[in-house]
Amino acid sequence: MTTEAKSTAAAGCGFREIRGLVTELSRRLDAHQRGRIAELDLTPTQAKALEELGEPKTARELAGVLCCEPPNVTYVISKLEKQGMVVRRPHPLDGRAKQLVLTDAGRELRLDLLRRMGTASPLDHLSHEERAALRDGLLKALGRGA
Repeated sequence: MTTEAKSTAAAGCGFREIRGLVTELSRRLDAHQRGRIAELDLTPTQAKALEELGEPKTARELAGVLCCEPPNVTYVISKLEKQGMVVRRPHPLDGRAKQLVLTDAGRELRLDLLRRMGTASPLDHLSHEERAALRDGLLKALGRGA
């Protein structure tokens, strides 16, 4: 095998291994997340909405963050509203819009969800420095880092 062929094979193997490891980590993180969400009897979309409503948002803003259509957000928010987790309030700057705001119970549920997501995570065994290095490497690979 030529030097060029060895170099190409080594590089390809490295990319395949990294892709496989990233995929495996993603699956483990997803399984962990789904388990924590299920403990709270939420759907993944309801959980993501709670996460994103740390600050009030309009349904259109939330739909953009969740990558779905506003009618889907309306359905999710209606369910959370019936559970007493979210209220709709007039937007302070746009009289035509409503803001989605967490109730006290919604804020408590959000904090519980965030705590559970951070407990027994597949990343728990990494030190703070290792998690920061992993984050920095991933950001760089995505073209968003130094």
